[in-house]
Amino acid sequence: MDTLFDVDVPPTRPAPKESEGVRRTKRQAALLAAGQHPLSVVLPRPLPLHPEAAPYDDRQAEGRRCGNCAFRTRLSHRAGRYAKCAFGDGARASHGAATDVRAWWSACADHEWKEAR
Repeated sequence: MDTLFDVDVPPTRPAPKESEGVRRTKRQAALLAAGQHPLSVVLPRPLPLHPEAAPYDDRQAEGRRCGNCAFRTRLSHRAGRYAKCAFGDGARASHGAATDVRAWWSACADHEWKEAR
């Protein structure tokens, strides 16, 4: 079969690789959907969600969340302040983004209500 035009088709470029932040967000969402707290990735064993935790897929729903937990604190490092979990021996907090705690996350089994100010 003859072709009307002899066109060179440029090679297709592979899709750009996802950034570490995007991959981390996807891992955290998968853990929440599986009933585990996202900080499970830095701990030696899974950290289950609290039985009264707010649903992970509805950020407006009432319930226990990291944002209303007494252990969520802000640590200063270099030029910024980062939300971290201060529960226990400090294993849940590092100077990296992997241990930043989002206020909307469903609460872990160690959640304690923050006192009203």
